[in-house]
Amino acid sequence: MDITMNMALTLSRPPQLLSQPSSLRVSQPYSMEKSEYAPSQFPLYKGVTERPLGWKRSSRTPELRSRNTTKIRRWNGAAKTSTEWDGLRKDPELFYPQGNCSVHLYGRGQSRRGPAFKFPIEALVKSACQPLIHRFSADTSEESSPLSDSSNGDGAFSCATTVLYIPAPSTAETGQAFLYHLATRNLFAWVFGKPLVGTHLGGALVGLLNSLNEFRSGGQDNLQAIIDYMDEEGYADMRNQPDHALAILFFAEHFQFKDLWIDAFAHCVGMNEKLFSRIGFELISRTSRALITRSRLEMDIRLDRCGITLGNFLEDDLSNAHLGLSTGERAHLDKFRSFLQSYLVAKLGYYPPSFDTTNSSFSKSIYNEMCSEFQSLYNFLANTSITSSDPMPLSQPGCLCVSKSVKSFDQRNKYKPLLHPVPLLPETRDTKASKPVINKRFTWNSKADKMKPDGRLVAFAELCKATDRKTLALYDCSLVREYCGFEKDCIFSPSKTDKDDKLSQTDARKVRWILIYTILQTLLSATKVPEQVRDPHEVSYNLCILTAGCPPWKEERPVESLLQTQAEQTEEDFVAQTRAEESKLVNGIKLDTDYATTRQEPQLSRVKSASVLNISSRKGHVKKTLSSLGNMPELHHPRPNHASYQEILVQGYGNGTNITAAPTEEVGKNSLDSASSFAEDISSRWSESSDEIKEPASPTTSIASDYSGRDSTGSNSTRKSISDKLNRPMSTLGFRKKSSTGYSISALGGESPLEPCPLQVRKGLEDQYMTVTKAVTVQWEDGVMVKQMMS
Repeated sequence: MDITMNMALTLSRPPQLLSQPSSLRVSQPYSMEKSEYAPSQFPLYKGVTERPLGWKRSSRTPELRSRNTTKIRRWNGAAKTSTEWDGLRKDPELFYPQGNCSVHLYGRGQSRRGPAFKFPIEALVKSACQPLIHRFSADTSEESSPLSDSSNGDGAFSCATTVLYIPAPSTAETGQAFLYHLATRNLFAWVFGKPLVGTHLGGALVGLLNSLNEFRSGGQDNLQAIIDYMDEEGYADMRNQPDHALAILFFAEHFQFKDLWIDAFAHCVGMNEKLFSRIGFELISRTSRALITRSRLEMDIRLDRCGITLGNFLEDDLSNAHLGLSTGERAHLDKFRSFLQSYLVAKLGYYPPSFDTTNSSFSKSIYNEMCSEFQSLYNFLANTSITSSDPMPLSQPGCLCVSKSVKSFDQRNKYKPLLHPVPLLPETRDTKASKPVINKRFTWNSKADKMKPDGRLVAFAELCKATDRKTLALYDCSLVREYCGFEKDCIFSPSKTDKDDKLSQTDARKVRWILIYTILQTLLSATKVPEQVRDPHEVSYNLCILTAGCPPWKEERPVESLLQTQAEQTEEDFVAQTRAEESKLVNGIKLDTDYATTRQEPQLSRVKSASVLNISSRKGHVKKTLSSLGNMPELHHPRPNHASYQEILVQGYGNGTNITAAPTEEVGKNSLDSASSFAEDISSRWSESSDEIKEPASPTTSIASDYSGRDSTGSNSTRKSISDKLNRPMSTLGFRKKSSTGYSISALGGESPLEPCPLQVRKGLEDQYMTVTKAVTVQWEDGVMVKQMMS
């Protein structure tokens, strides 16, 4: 009865209510990206359900699409590209229709999705992945085991197909489960030689090594397997590839592979300006990032210094302050520098190479070319029988000690000494006379003397003998050939200076060797690459880094102690990824808040604060600023007041508005001069601030003209009242109080327009800065004021 009633109630509902559930029964392929059947879309159960079959899913079945905003990329090492990837539902690269092994990324019975991968099971067996097959096979019984050994031992199979169910850990969150499935996919990509996928390449390589250690049989060299895989896929080629360099650096630092870390570190230093925008740079440890920045700065400074040093052929390092040479040896050193200058100009077109104002370094190609040629010249002249570790002989031919000079240079510049510090030297002979001396007294010996060889030929032969003549490949270097010609010219075509200095060929060879040795050491510091770098060629950046303080870890740990299971590694990656996203979000919110706060600040207040001078708050700042300009009087800028007159200050008599007593003594000349100068200065400043464009006049002239416009027969009482006001003993300047006559605008009648008050000199400073320029004398003749000015 109840069932019938429920069916009747269900069928009696309006038709439009059935439209939404009916649309869910449309035949469509199953999607793992979103849930099609949300609980809010279904009516309450009333006996007859309209929910489609399979709507209820297990809570343990994870979503295969990550809920975070991190994009997964496919890293194609051979093509040196990375593209967005979303093929976990069904990867076409790992789906072979003829395969007999299907892989499902969920537990058995948890979903009805099809397999994500399909391939031949023989590939897994050949890759020694039997633990993976035994662990996740659908049937693990002995009778129907997916693997069985045939008579020939090749691993035949008792069943036609094998099904593997590889679920994520039951305690894994959605993001962690997604990373776990990516690691499983990358394991199969290693088996079939396909590119890796992941948020960044370094994390994918780390996860792959952990998966190989967990799902391969014991006794396998997983480290060599992943190194071979990186070489085959092109991940180990870091030349001009910042993504690969960052990935290898992350991988090597995680497992503490020193040589691999230095190799990747050198490329990261060379491409430092390209790393900040690359994926995975923020995942590198802070120590490694600091080392990259420090090494790049040190390398740039060193290359600039090498460019300056080589530009003048070590003029400072081989100066008299560091290398004591005689006058003849110094002259020969300059001659050899001129030879090298001419050679490099002929070869390069110009020397030193042109560079901008911000960079004094040569280009990498020039450094390498010069280093190669000077290395050949060094090998051509080096004495291979003596090494830097051998004790130097106490006595050497000639006066110049080569070993001491080059050793001092190496210690001063912290260079590692070269293997052979001294050159081959010619045998010591007296070659001063270019022609044989004939004894005129005994003429019968002249024929025998003519048979002696020329001394120049002997000296040249000795120089040629003191070289590496056996290595014919050295003569392929153009610098070696030109050097032989230079030594020949020094013997057969000596200059006048050479004849005067009479420098022996042994000392001349030593001088040339010191310059060659120091130039080669400088070039090696600009071109020498660490021995751990495998591919230093065909790169556009410098790799001559210093490895002091590298790698960042102090003690190396065995690789076995750093390996983890795939579940542990994905959990660690998920936590690190979550923290990185949270830090980016917090930083973004902070930047937006700071920007909004800055934009909301009232503009009017900034203009007002910039225009109004607050002496009390800025007193210290103003004094500090003016201290660099010398002693200056401090000026006040008072706010304009609504006075009905323009105040005129007269020395000794105030501003003319107060009643003063009659003067009792004559006005002093110096006092009047100071008052007139100050009044003219005040008048000029006030007139410059006025809106009216007219020629400024002195205060006494304008007052006299105003007074002349009035009735000249004014009452004596009015004149006496004005005189009393002006002669009142009052001074704002602190000068000697002397009587004078002046008139204010208010005394003459009328009101002045609102104008700013004049600048005032602070009390106590005018004695230091006011100077006397003019003296003004005012006298009365028949009621008329007469002005006299004296310079």
